Amino acid sequence: AGAAEQFAKATQIAPELSAAWYNLGSVQAKLGRYKEAMNSYQHYLELNPKAEDAPKIRDEIIKLEYRMEQTDKVASLAGKWIGHNGWSYTLEMTGNRLKLTTERHPDDDDVISTYTLVGKVPVSAQLIETFDLAISGLDVTGKWSRNGFQADKCTIPPDGGDVAGEIFYDQNKIVLRYTRAKYAAATQVNVFDDFCINLKLTDRKSVEESFTKQTK
Repeated sequence: AGAAEQFAKATQIAPELSAAWYNLGSVQAKLGRYKEAMNSYQHYLELNPKAEDAPKIRDEIIKLEYRMEQTDKVASLAGKWIGHNGWSYTLEMTGNRLKLTTERHPDDDDVISTYTLVGKVPVSAQLIETFDLAISGLDVTGKWSRNGFQADKCTIPPDGGDVAGEIFYDQNKIVLRYTRAKYAAATQVNVFDDFCINLKLTDRKSVEESFTKQTK
């Protein structure tokens, strides 16, 4: 960034100095300031159209245009998404990393909770589920996690693991594959204090889940 500032000053002092524009463009490209880099390279070509490296610089401008388009695509992912069982997720972007997060209640894919004399009961606990992923082209890889929670008197442990998937920009869709656990939790009614009588892992299965961006 300091070098870019100094080269920018050089172009202001001597705007006819083609080398200053070339160096400014090179540094701006490294900083990810693609549009500015393209403008600087264009100035270099205007001042030195017959330079030996002119074809190389024109190729570099084309590459920068592509990188800028890809950066805009990635940035467009930020926003609200709909995923598992209609839950709403928030997607945040930081460079080439994305974080997909939801706060939700457990459902039947997380735990089946039962009470003696009553049978199956809903679980009111709050879950925070997060997918922390890196983007490489159209592929994404990373980790997912969810916190532990209470299913009545039974404590369900945290869960998480590796994730892989793809982004479909033209469909506003992300497909992720990962493994998640499902539990059965049974709570016993007691005169003094109810207690957990059985907690077991009933399934650990591989899932493929689609997330769709909300466009409105």
